[in-house]
Amino acid sequence: MPSLRGAVEQAMRICWDEGYGYRLGGTARSHADGVDCSGLINRVLHDNGFKYPSSHVGTKNMKSKLKSAGFKIKVVSSKSQLASLIQPGDIIVMNHYPVGEGGHTFIYMEDVYAYTDYRAYSDNTGTVAKVKVEAASSRGETAQGDHRRNGTGAYWEVWTHAYYELCPDYDPSDPNDEVYIAHWPGGLDGDGFDILTLKHIADKNFRRKDVSATIL
Repeated sequence: MPSLRGAVEQAMRICWDEGYGYRLGGTARSHADGVDCSGLINRVLHDNGFKYPSSHVGTKNMKSKLKSAGFKIKVVSSKSQLASLIQPGDIIVMNHYPVGEGGHTFIYMEDVYAYTDYRAYSDNTGTVAKVKVEAASSRGETAQGDHRRNGTGAYWEVWTHAYYELCPDYDPSDPNDEVYIAHWPGGLDGDGFDILTLKHIADKNFRRKDVSATIL
């Protein structure tokens, strides 16, 4: 039976594990494989009972696969509509058109353990009200554990963090952009998340070798 709770918890475990680097086409089969934004969704849905491919599906092709897996799709026409409809456990998918112009996806969560600074300028963590669970990189592909700033500002790879905007760089009202919510009808089954367990996962994997790094 599909478990959205299991999928989200696995996604958070991957995001807190600094053994994964960001790699286009990666699906988190192993640390060496790496993971990208849609590959993270691939891995956790397939592993948790959803009828979703194990092979990589890019953001342009996710809608039909999510529909086939049983998710309800809602295309939004404004950022305010997105903010009013989104629920914990929802998958957000964004695409620029024409095809090839880029896309992104993430899982939305609330009240879970995360980085408190959406820009990763700080290593501060805590229980955060609104959170993105995503694989993302601000400077292309990264190696395992390669997550520190490079002298020109912060960058990140695979993480769980607060956000300042649900879909930056995408405008649902622009006919060249598409933003939609993929909602699992059963939601999180009313089953709360064990924040202490997730904090233990974070403590175990959290940037151990960089604790002495200077915070800019």
